[in-house]
Order: sequence, then C-alpha cells, then structure tokens
Amino acid sequence: MPSGLGAKLRRMNAASPAPPRPNRGGLLALRHRHDLEPGLLALDSTALRRIGWTRGAFDVRRCLFMDTETTGLSHGAGTVAFLVGAGYVEGDAFVVEQFLMRDYADEPEQLARLADLMDRFDCVCTFNGRTFDMPLLEARFTMNRMRARWRDMEDLDLLPPSRRTWKLRLGSCRLSQLEERVMGFSRVDDLPGRDVPQRYFDYLKTGDMDLLSDILRHNEQDIVTLGTLLVKLAEVYAAPLEIGNRLDAFSVGRALERQGEWQSARAVYRLSAVPAPAGTLDALRQQRVAGLANWHIYHIERRNGNVQAMLDVLNTMLAREQMTGKVLIELAKYYEHRAGKPSRAVEYAVRARAYTQDEEEAAQLDRRIERLQRKIALQKGGN
Repeated sequence: MPSGLGAKLRRMNAASPAPPRPNRGGLLALRHRHDLEPGLLALDSTALRRIGWTRGAFDVRRCLFMDTETTGLSHGAGTVAFLVGAGYVEGDAFVVEQFLMRDYADEPEQLARLADLMDRFDCVCTFNGRTFDMPLLEARFTMNRMRARWRDMEDLDLLPPSRRTWKLRLGSCRLSQLEERVMGFSRVDDLPGRDVPQRYFDYLKTGDMDLLSDILRHNEQDIVTLGTLLVKLAEVYAAPLEIGNRLDAFSVGRALERQGEWQSARAVYRLSAVPAPAGTLDALRQQRVAGLANWHIYHIERRNGNVQAMLDVLNTMLAREQMTGKVLIELAKYYEHRAGKPSRAVEYAVRARAYTQDEEEAAQLDRRIERLQRKIALQKGGN
C-alpha cells in the first residue's frame, strides 16, 4: 500500500474512534411472587404417571419450573441462554427468579446462580425442556468449564403430554395457544418468541434496558403458565371420563391405550364414539373420530378375547357407516376363522371388495374370496 494512502487511513481511524461499549452493570437477578395456582399442592399421583412422571412420589415443593430465552433455536456453540427463569413453591406463593445476562461476560455468574438454585430441588418441570432447554444449559455449563456444577435432574416435560392431549383439536400446541384455548386466558401485548433473539441483539448494540422488559415479562409468564398447565393436565388425566370434548377424549383414550390401561382407554373412547349431531364441518370431523374410537374399542375387545363385544362394536360401526370397508374385512375374518362359516365370510368379503380402492388390498380380498369359495365348494362336496 502506498505510504500516503496508509497515512490517510491512520488519520481517519484516529479521527473516528469506535463508540464506547455501554456499561451494562453485570448480571441482573429479579424475584417475583405470584399467587399459588389452586391444585398445585394436590396433584393426583395416577395423573402424574399418565402425563410422564416416571420416578417415585412427586413433591411439587421439590420441583423447579424452568424456561430459557436464547439467542437462537439450535444447540450450536453460539447459542446462549441469555435469560434463565425458574419458579418454585415457597410457602403459599409461587416465586419466580430470573437471571439475565446484560453482557456475554455475565454467563459464568448466571450459571453459578442457577446451579445454586438447582441444588435446592430434586426435579424440573419444563415445556420442551427435555430436548431443548436442559441440553442447552448443560452445554453452556460445559463451555464455561463448570461441568462439575451441572446436575442431571428428572424433567417432567409438559410438551409431549400436551400434544398427546390437545394436538388433534388445536393443531398447534404452542404455550400461548394452550393458554387461550385450554386454560381460558390470553396474554396482552406479549412479545412473540420468534422476536426474542433480535430484541436481545438490539439491546447489546444500544444498552437500552427498555428493550428487555417485554422479554422478562414473556419469560415470567411462561414459568407461571407451567404451573397452571401442570394442574390442568393432572385434572384431565385424574378424571378422563369428565372430558367434555370428543376430540380430546379420543386423544386421551389413545394415550391411555398406549400405556396399557386398556379398560380406562375403552371407557374414554366411548365418550368420543357417541355419534355427533350432523350438519357442520366440525360434526363431520367428530363423526370420523367417533369411527376411530369404535375401531380402537374393537381392537381392545379383540385383544382381551371378548368375542361378543367385538361383534357388537363391528355391527354398530356398520350400522353407522363408520370405516365400512375395514369393518367388512374384519367380519369376513371372524366368520372364516372363528365362526367357521365361509358362506357368511364370503358375503362380507365381496361387500368389502366393492368398497376398496387400494390395489394391494383388492388383490388380497380377491384371494380371500377365491379361498372361501373353494371352502364352500368342498363343504358342499362333502355333503
């Protein structure tokens, strides 16, 4: 570079120094007290097992409700939990503590304060914490050479049971959606989660603490909502026969069936198997779910060897025109293999063949019909 140009650049740099970095004052620690959610101290043990608690007795006073706000949604080395919030029961109140990094240099202190808090509890309750928040925090402890302070704690993650319970009806199970459509309240002027990282980056550039007030309020509400959501899930799974929505009843029945609670699942399925009033798109959806509920009831009865109950369910489905093709195939199988009546079996197989549009299934039915016809011919020849 020519010496004259170099001297000019040096003069420009000297005349335009970098703006001073805002003095942010270190880690910000906040503490809030809220009214205790009714029912939080009386959670049903069976319900807790059904929503995912796999350890022994659950003591909510030994549980830390946790949520993080981060600079991104990945687990990469550059993703930082700049705000960690944690709630817990203290006396007759629900306390929320928040640890906010006002600069990246605050992270070791933030993690140390969090470790001190975690040492007082036995487990955590999160919303998607099992796959995101907790692994991210563990990685940050490791990155800061504080791995010895990290504690692996049993995580009662409320996102999976929420999806199992309400996704069929709601589609989305974002926390704000659950607040509005399940718990009966909505936030006012809430900062969308997708805007949180950029808001924090803007704060780092300017040092304007007002940019963080919405983030702090959003995080605090998330933690309070965790307690409310836990109570709601426990109520649903403690008394599933009191579910008022057919779609939710089917979802809960399916969850109970997967856990091997067949009798309870069958009882809940019957709530959603009741025919819905006709005339609306929602009624059509509920009618489809009613058919699926009866289909699951049929398989439970078959698994338990309740032959007459199996037939009753299939005939009910046939009368209500629910999953007709599949029902006809099951009746054909029953009369061929269990009842030993190939003539009845071929009648149902022929009717099922008229319903199917799947080539492979049609070919299987053709082979079944041919086999049944041979059986009928042999029976007639024997007579």
